[in-house]
Amino acid sequence: MNTLKFVLFFILAGFLLCYSCYGQEKTHYKCFYQFDMLRDTTKNEYFRREIYIVQIGENLTKGFTYQKFYLDSLQKSSPELYRNLFSASVKESMEAMRRTGDISYIHNNSFTYGAFASDLYKDYKKDEIQVRDNISIHSFIYKDELKPQNWEILSDTTTILGYQCQKAQCQWRGRDWVAWFTPEIPINEGPWKFYGLPGLIMKLQDTKSQYSFEIIGLQQVNEPMYMTIKKDSRKIDRLTFLKLKMGVTGIDLNAMDMEKAGLYPDTEKKRYDDIERDYK
Repeated sequence: MNTLKFVLFFILAGFLLCYSCYGQEKTHYKCFYQFDMLRDTTKNEYFRREIYIVQIGENLTKGFTYQKFYLDSLQKSSPELYRNLFSASVKESMEAMRRTGDISYIHNNSFTYGAFASDLYKDYKKDEIQVRDNISIHSFIYKDELKPQNWEILSDTTTILGYQCQKAQCQWRGRDWVAWFTPEIPINEGPWKFYGLPGLIMKLQDTKSQYSFEIIGLQQVNEPMYMTIKKDSRKIDRLTFLKLKMGVTGIDLNAMDMEKAGLYPDTEKKRYDDIERDYK
């Protein structure tokens, strides 16, 4: 499986043909974060671990998980191979779950999209964030304001990846967050929608320890960044999307719209809290 993944890297470019690509610019920095998410807050267990990648350009920053990029690319460039690997992976996960009784084998299946099945773009020219995300096999796109969190910088320090870091905290969309940033890299960027500190965010975690990003690699590069939007993505507003994603009933979508998204009014709510909790 790992060997096949390595070989498939060389055919990933084929997926671009199935997307609308625009806004190309050069990536100056590429950050790799270890991302952990608690999949079941009712039992406080089943963490999902992924790699979250941030490409930083002059006017555009792109964030995405390697898992999502890999699966999208493989499905578009080699659909038959994707189906074969998918079937083998599901079978292996089911057998492991039956053998051990541990459902995390299903949550962490290598062909399962994680919590961030999205491509996120911070567009500093337009002062907006654009997010393409999925619910089941359905693709949606929404816009968000590009506005830094209201950070409070503290005096605490630590070292991450060899860089001297300083602590900051904020309250944002229903969660309390703690960040560690480094003035040694004077870029006011970070993972996902977070930014606005006088240095690159190296570690970010909510105080409930349900979501965590920690940098594990940093590169200075000169490579293209593509803004890719799936052609069948449906436009939606942020809060409506989050309610739909989390199975909240009574949202402003009719039955036909919900059915198109693979959901129904009696959809069971998720066993985890979304990273943004202001949809409640």
